[in-house]
Amino acid sequence: MHQPIRFDSRVDWWIPCLLFGGLAAGTAELLLRADRQWYDLIAMLLGWMLGISVFRQTDYELTSTTLHVRCGPFWRAIPLSEIRAATPTRNPLASMALSLDRIAIKTRQGRGVLISPRDKSGFLAALAQRADLE
Repeated sequence: MHQPIRFDSRVDWWIPCLLFGGLAAGTAELLLRADRQWYDLIAMLLGWMLGISVFRQTDYELTSTTLHVRCGPFWRAIPLSEIRAATPTRNPLASMALSLDRIAIKTRQGRGVLISPRDKSGFLAALAQRADLE
């Protein structure tokens, strides 16, 4: 039985700049408007909370049987027995990754996820040890 291993996400410098820069610009514009509504402020606050949550809690955990992928309040549990491939990629599609230096996890059902562990080689080695990859 393997102990769970947690891998933090790699973070490209420009992703938080883009996200939080946009939130800061939107907040400044909202606060300078005379006709702002209470629901505008709540929506902006929720945007800040989601952004902070994503950057504080994006990680990947390998247990004996499952890959747990977490990105802020969003999560997925993928049984290791369902994983058929893990390949490096720079696919820019929206994903549970904070970097374009990614790994594409493909499952037997054709569904997959893009992740970006900081220790990419360590993650791939641990995954290969725990999952039966073809």
